[in-house]
Amino acid sequence: MKQFAFLAGAAWLAAGLVGAGTASAATSASPHHKTHIHNKLAAKHAKPPRLSEEAARRIAWRSGVDHIEEIVLSGELWEVAGRDRAGNEKALDIHAYDGSVLD
Repeated sequence: MKQFAFLAGAAWLAAGLVGAGTASAATSASPHHKTHIHNKLAAKHAKPPRLSEEAARRIAWRSGVDHIEEIVLSGELWEVAGRDRAGNEKALDIHAYDGSVLD
């Protein structure tokens, strides 16, 4: 009798696992549809590409930094340290996403 109860329990378990697999496949509408919606939302809230170091250098030169001694990406800012044509020290922060110069 114990062996019969064990086999019956195993059969119920197997039926439940098979049923769960087919039910989940039938109820998940379309993985492509969900991915499409996710990509659409992600694109709406995505940040523009980060400025390269070379682009940050060009912005610094246009802002009067003639000799760049150090340029470091720190979070969302390019931190530029250098000197102007007169040899005065100059520090500049450039927003890494839109290229605006922050004082």
